[in-house]
Amino acid sequence: MPEKINDKTIFSLLDVTNSIKKTLEERYKSAFWIKAEMNKLNHYSQSGHSFPEIIEKVNGKIIAQIKATLRREDYQNINRNFLQILKEPLKDGIKILFLAKIAFDPAFGLSLQIVDIDPQYTLGDLENQKRETIKKLQLEDIYEKIKS
Repeated sequence: MPEKINDKTIFSLLDVTNSIKKTLEERYKSAFWIKAEMNKLNHYSQSGHSFPEIIEKVNGKIIAQIKATLRREDYQNINRNFLQILKEPLKDGIKILFLAKIAFDPAFGLSLQIVDIDPQYTLGDLENQKRETIKKLQLEDIYEKIKS
């Protein structure tokens, strides 16, 4: 509850953060798909949880960023899918399409709770990068030398 000091209404930080949490929970009730880059996975093998840094870039410049959480069970399922489809684990620096919920904790702030990641989206991006690299090498007459 706010208090009055010298005609000023004063709120505690907990009051304000609880109000923010309530507002976000009422507004964002369901998960939704987001495309971005996982800048850093920040996986902690002891707990099994990850705390990815999610970013969006335009022309190499970060235009949006947010921290995320990936619970152990979700991480294990997602990583298993990545290993099956991409033949490599979830890692830093990849573009992802992920299902997330908005989470706000008074002690830890705003984040996205990642529920799922579509490995097919990442595979498509990696294939595009591969094709672009091959095209560059071919234009520089290096591709055939490397290939042989």
